Amino acid sequence: MTEHQTVMAQLPESLSGRYRSAISRFLCHLEQQDQRWSTLAPAADEKRTAALEAAVNTAIKDHGLNITTRAALNHGFNLVLLGPSGRVRLKPLLAEHQTVMAQLPESLDRRQRSSISRFLCHLEQQDQHWSALAPAAGEKRPLALEAAVNTAIKHHGLDPNTRAVLNQSFNLLLLGPSGQVRLAPVQPEHQIVMAQLPDTLNSKQRSNISRFLCHLEQQGQHWSALAPAAGDRRPAALEAAVNTGIQDHGLGESTRAALNQGFNLALVGPSGRVQLTPVLPEHQTVMAQLPKPFAQ
Repeated sequence: MTEHQTVMAQLPESLSGRYRSAISRFLCHLEQQDQRWSTLAPAADEKRTAALEAAVNTAIKDHGLNITTRAALNHGFNLVLLGPSGRVRLKPLLAEHQTVMAQLPESLDRRQRSSISRFLCHLEQQDQHWSALAPAAGEKRPLALEAAVNTAIKHHGLDPNTRAVLNQSFNLLLLGPSGQVRLAPVQPEHQIVMAQLPDTLNSKQRSNISRFLCHLEQQGQHWSALAPAAGDRRPAALEAAVNTGIQDHGLGESTRAALNQGFNLALVGPSGRVQLTPVLPEHQTVMAQLPKPFAQ
């Protein structure tokens, strides 16, 4: 394996395909310039190596590399390479944006908080304000905010997960540039889940599970983090995720029943009680036609 192939193999698994491609193109550019990553790479804990910064800025300015290359390297190697202006902000300066950060849910991890912080910094660089884009009470899909985050991802190098993090943090349903809600999951892990569903499930149940997996992807979540352990019929994290999906994100009420049927679970609704009376008319008819008890 060559030096540059080794670099690609060591990138974090969480890095998006778009950023991986940008780093691969940069390494190809280095080879064309008879340069090596090993002579430019940062030392341990070094955040801003001058030689690497100069190389990527020159590649962007004079050799046609995508503007996102610098952001890809920053994300891939935890760096803070700067553009020719010599300035980058990782924390917002506006008081209103600092308040947004302070009010984020405690459940967000460091990386998710960083994505929102970078988005707020991007807004400041564009002379925009969160208050002008933020959703009204109960609004799930503010179009101005959706346009701002999609533009930031496409043209300004923000991580593609930024939209999913905003959705999770503010209970939104921001969509990508296609403007379409996904009906089939795109993550290989979730496609495998669909492929392994039992043949006994009908099309409606399969559709409910597919939509739930798409919902997880939009929230930056993964089935593997929620799936039940062997013998576990009521995993709390999965139950909470499906109940929130039904209550707050428009998933069908039958999603929970489909998951129960598909994975032999006993997930229950927010009341914490298992349904004891059938709700389907055909099942109610069955109950009505049962033989009457013998007279005593």
